[in-house]
Amino acid sequence: MSKNISRLLDLISEHIEIMQEEEENLIRITKKIREVEQPFRNILELRFVEGLKVEEVSVELNRDYRYTKRLIRKSIQKYAEI
Repeated sequence: MSKNISRLLDLISEHIEIMQEEEENLIRITKKIREVEQPFRNILELRFVEGLKVEEVSVELNRDYRYTKRLIRKSIQKYAEI
């Protein structure tokens, strides 16, 4: 039983480390997104921070689906340039 408890504590510790790394990544990505000019910043936040689907982003922006896809690609390019 103590072996199982020890393993459980190890798994919990690993999980906490993973969660901390994910939080640090999200903070780093969010800070970088803030450097992107508008409207590309909003598009990145909607798509990748809030996790909206392309269709949902197009509704939010009141834009055509294909145009929204182009905007997302352009936003990713702007993000990559930073």
